[in-house]
Amino acid sequence: MQKRKTSKPILRLGQKRTHAESTRESVFAKDVFDQTAEWTKELADKEASDKRKRNEAFLEELKHGQERAKQGRATEKEPGLTTNLHISGLHPSVNEHTLCVAFGRFGSLGSVKVMWPRDTATKSNCGFVSFMEREGAEQARREMDGSELCGLELRVVWAKHMALPSEPGFVQDVEQTGHPFNARGTDSTVLEVRVARPTNKQTERLIHWTVEHVVRFGAAFECMLVQRTHSDERFGFLTQWASNDHLYYRWRMYSLLNHDTKQKWHSSMFVMYDEGPVWEPPTRVDVELQAENELQSESGVRSELSRRARQKVERCTRIQTSERGSIARAMVVVIDHAYAAAQVVDIVCQALYDARGDEKLARLMLISDVLHNSAARVANAWRLRDQLELQLSNIFDDLARASKQIEGRLRAEHFRKRVLSVLAVWEARMIFPLNTLYEQAAKFI
Repeated sequence: MQKRKTSKPILRLGQKRTHAESTRESVFAKDVFDQTAEWTKELADKEASDKRKRNEAFLEELKHGQERAKQGRATEKEPGLTTNLHISGLHPSVNEHTLCVAFGRFGSLGSVKVMWPRDTATKSNCGFVSFMEREGAEQARREMDGSELCGLELRVVWAKHMALPSEPGFVQDVEQTGHPFNARGTDSTVLEVRVARPTNKQTERLIHWTVEHVVRFGAAFECMLVQRTHSDERFGFLTQWASNDHLYYRWRMYSLLNHDTKQKWHSSMFVMYDEGPVWEPPTRVDVELQAENELQSESGVRSELSRRARQKVERCTRIQTSERGSIARAMVVVIDHAYAAAQVVDIVCQALYDARGDEKLARLMLISDVLHNSAARVANAWRLRDQLELQLSNIFDDLARASKQIEGRLRAEHFRKRVLSVLAVWEARMIFPLNTLYEQAAKFI
């Protein structure tokens, strides 16, 4: 029986390796390490490449989606589509009926809505008027923007397009009814004449001047005035019997003859003569509020800041933090100096350009507060919004550059989100057109 050969161990316990064996094993270990490192690097490169491709695809898809949304929403603002108007600066006494009478003369209305605030101490409201036809909306925006209603100056801009009803909700008749003063019948067959104050301040003053002279000099003065001004459009209220201005002229004369004043009059309905129609006076405006607005309008003739006023604005707009109190105080100073809107906006923007980091965000919050309160009951406050709109592109160009210069991805992302949140608030409050806001937001994508 043959003995089985056993393998001889290469190295016995306690036996030392030779130099050749150690060298062989070191070379083998180095080859394995190099190969493993190469494979690991290839895997890491491939994973990074795949991740980069996925991120690029995601960003590209996100960009296309935002462009499609931007184009879709922008078309709602293009002329010929939207007939919806946003009206700011409404007196608290203005209701849906007042808006219907004021805007209904431009065309049929699809819907009218006044946004009533929860806080009853609000000095002005806002609302929406949607026309059935684009032409009427364009004319209303052109003539009503900057006009006065119940003592406050209106700001009328385009709003987001909304679906229109099949039938108009309000139609103001323009045809002659055949009744005295173009009175209109109601369900109870009672004829009514509704009086509305002229939207044009100069026309209202001219009517007051005419009424005072007719009351003083009699009907002969009115006849002479009609003959001499028959070709003057400013005096059209004398002969255009069905116009709202003529109704206001007749009511104002009757009101003064019955011992009313230009500031105070009886608001209850009345009958001017036996078997005549029932007259409904216009909404009475608070006398003190109207006097304050007129005083502010007169003081708003100034267009430049004095040296002391400029120093005050510059000092207040250099806020350091987003603390609510400091922003509110700076906003009040800016609104109070709105008579020099161009200079004030230049100061505010320069303060933002000079800021760094969180200071820049704090001063952006100041601009947002100023825009939100640009419809305040202060003369020329609305001009701040117009001036800021001219500077809007420069403001967000500066913010975009600042975002790219921030060290640290998380800090830069936090800065970007804060800026975009401000744009989202402006979109919700419809401070600027949507396409304008989307252009600024695209700078941070």
